[in-house]
Amino acid sequence: MNKKYLFYDFSSINAMPEIPTLKMPDYDKLCHDFKIALLESENGVFSISKNGHPKFGAYVMNSSNEMVTWGVLTVGEFLLNNSTDWIAQSYGDFFNETLGLYLNSKDSSQIEYWYLFYANALAGAVYRCICDGDPIIKEKLKRSCDSLFNLALEIDFDFNDQGYDFNLKKKFTKKDSYRQPDTIAGFAYQMLFAACNLDKPGFIDESYDAIKRYLSFEKNPWYEVPNGSSGLLTVAWLNAHGYEMDVKKACEWLFDPEEGPLQLGEFGEEGVDGLMMGWRGYSRENACFSAYSMETLMPLQFILPSVRYCPALANDVAIYAINALTNFQLFYGIGKNKLYETKPEYDADIPYEKIEHTRDGHTPAACGDFYGHRSVYGGGYIYWVQALARPTTNPSIVAFDLSLTDWLAREVYPVFLLKNPFDCDVEVEFTPAEVWSKKQPSLYKDGHLLAKVWDLINNTSFICDSKVNLILNPHEVKLISVIDLDVMPYIKNDMIFAKGVELCSVLN
Repeated sequence: MNKKYLFYDFSSINAMPEIPTLKMPDYDKLCHDFKIALLESENGVFSISKNGHPKFGAYVMNSSNEMVTWGVLTVGEFLLNNSTDWIAQSYGDFFNETLGLYLNSKDSSQIEYWYLFYANALAGAVYRCICDGDPIIKEKLKRSCDSLFNLALEIDFDFNDQGYDFNLKKKFTKKDSYRQPDTIAGFAYQMLFAACNLDKPGFIDESYDAIKRYLSFEKNPWYEVPNGSSGLLTVAWLNAHGYEMDVKKACEWLFDPEEGPLQLGEFGEEGVDGLMMGWRGYSRENACFSAYSMETLMPLQFILPSVRYCPALANDVAIYAINALTNFQLFYGIGKNKLYETKPEYDADIPYEKIEHTRDGHTPAACGDFYGHRSVYGGGYIYWVQALARPTTNPSIVAFDLSLTDWLAREVYPVFLLKNPFDCDVEVEFTPAEVWSKKQPSLYKDGHLLAKVWDLINNTSFICDSKVNLILNPHEVKLISVIDLDVMPYIKNDMIFAKGVELCSVLN
């Protein structure tokens, strides 16, 4: 008897095509070309600071030095299995010793909340990737999490402002439109990260209290998507570890085209399903008018591992991610038609910061914000995509890696999510990202992948040699793990899913 598994059912995801109109871009080529463009001197992105450390502008022809750029590129180098020695030396440039805090820019004392918490989330991700366990870096991260906790205490956990001025020791809000109440979710993630990685077990309770505040909002509190997406992973993790949480509500706020960040439908003739808006905007119409490259790719690092802790998300996440990654090519000015571009003379291998519904009489348009056009801080996530979205032999089916960016888990095996969008059986092959040879060398014999594939839904296993080979039934969702040949009977449950997670509920 065939089993039917119960997944969440989001109306916004149901509105998306299972097979997008455009073809999936070749992210291997996009990644290769982006890396070359990043270091080309005529693009004005890469330079060496006075202290001899590398720095990267957030845009083409820009000399900024921000964690939201450097951190993305550094994690990307790790995920591509490249050496990170050349870029890692800049890590300390974002830690403010006086405040005991990682900042987006070390000497900027006035900072918006979403920048503050996402800069710290990236600082944690970099730690897990390139210096996990390093006592000096670990101590700095502890200090930074303590500083964030003390800030939350000082403002009574009320983040309904634009940000904080550490010199004046007070909150600031320039306009009501800039208030960022969803920051409480980003704070909850930071506390959970500290509990899982920084010997701060008591912060789990702080995370739980904070995320309850987040979920208690009557209306979607979205301001910028980093907080809500890290909040989803926090909710999923806590729910899987015995804290009763509404995972569906947290995900609905991300997949929300009415009050949240998700784009659906078309800009002119171009589909924008899965792209994410930049921020709440001055009005709902203003927010819906555009989508941003960073905000589109950044959430994947949190949304994908959320499926490990809440497999009921699997079907919707697969459809959402396929659409987001396919339609991302609009940021290169490529769609059904060639898009209007504001800076066509800039290097075409670096994507634009945003897509606007209409600019200069053209619909849609590839463009930028006030300070730049082609975005390094958004394009850097292309590195991540090459590792997280493994291409298969069928261009409409991607193997999404649910474990690589789970910065909360101490040790994991690869877990992949695949969905067949067709009405017939499809056989596919793929390989895990190269970085797994570093993270789990036991899966490789003489540098050659030789492991066991465990179908987690059907509870079957088979040997894979070099490539993972699967048959997917019509519209089937698969969750599979690639594990050591010798350890399957002894593997800890939370190396695949958290202890106590029920894979899916079975319907009669």
